[in-house]
Amino acid sequence: MAAWNETGGIFYNQDEVYRDFRNRTGSETIRHFGLITYGDPAQESFLKEIEIAQHTYSLGDTMSKIAYKNYGDASLWWVIAWFNSKPTEFHCKIGDTIFIPTPVDTAISQAQNVSDL
Repeated sequence: MAAWNETGGIFYNQDEVYRDFRNRTGSETIRHFGLITYGDPAQESFLKEIEIAQHTYSLGDTMSKIAYKNYGDASLWWVIAWFNSKPTEFHCKIGDTIFIPTPVDTAISQAQNVSDL
């Protein structure tokens, strides 16, 4: 049964359909991330508050590698993906310009301007 946590963004799933996976991994539950509608990265007031670095996407790149290089934290890959409207590496082509918003705290604040689901 799924239950939302306090932030509403993660839920824990103990549904029977995942029983074999839980048994193989020794997990009691599976953690899922819910759908979140983020604020608009092109909002003019937001763009005035940040600087934008650029990175040319090349062979071997991932959003997490780019995040680590620019933010020191690979788990912030989603900020770059959100800002570029490229939710996965499959949306990037070699030679694409990837825009990196800084400071990351300001970018996260903008991303957390969520609308009600």
